[in-house]
Amino acid sequence: MELMDRVPTNIGTILNGIKTDMKKELNLIRKTFEGFTLIELILYMAIVSVVTTSLISFGWNIINNGIKSTVDEEVYSNGRYIAEKIKYEIRNASGINTVNTTSISLSESNPADNPTVINLSSSRVTIKKGAAAAVSLNSNDTAISNLVFTNYSSLDNKTKNIQFSFTIFYKANSVRGDYQSSANFEGDGEVRSN
Repeated sequence: MELMDRVPTNIGTILNGIKTDMKKELNLIRKTFEGFTLIELILYMAIVSVVTTSLISFGWNIINNGIKSTVDEEVYSNGRYIAEKIKYEIRNASGINTVNTTSISLSESNPADNPTVINLSSSRVTIKKGAAAAVSLNSNDTAISNLVFTNYSSLDNKTKNIQFSFTIFYKANSVRGDYQSSANFEGDGEVRSN
C-alpha cells in the first residue's frame, strides 16, 4: 500500500510543476506583448536623436566641403589659365610695344594679331588681338585685382622679359566662408624671337 499512496502524490507534484512552468511561460509571453515602458521609450528616442543629429551634421559637413572645394577649384583653375595664357602670349610675341602697370601691348608677326593687348578692365583680364574684339580670360564667377606688369627687359633689348602678378577671388553673393576664396599668382615671360 505504501507504493499506491506514493504514486498519486508524485503525479500531483509533477502536474503541479507543469502548471507552474506553464504559468511562467504565459507570463513571459504576456510580458513580451505588453509594449515599451516609459523609460525604454525615452532611451530609444534619445539614441535615435543622437544618431540623427550626427548624420545630419556629417551630411552638412560633406556638402559644405564640396562647395568650398568647387569654389577653390574655380579660383585656382582660372588663375592658372590666366597666368599660362599671359606667358604664352609674351613668349610668342615678336616684340614688346608698351608695358604699363595694368596692361601690355605686344607686337606680333601675324598682322591679324598685331598688336596683342592684355589688360585689366573692370575686374576682368582681357586679351585683344589686332582688330578683333576683346575676350575675357577669367570666368564670370571670378574677379581680378592688382594686376601689375613690370618690364625687366635689358637696356640693349637682347632680353625682353615681362613679370606679372595678380590676385583672383571668387565673386560670392554670400558672406559665408564656404563661398570665399582668393589666390595670388606671379609669373614672367620672355619674348623668344630675339
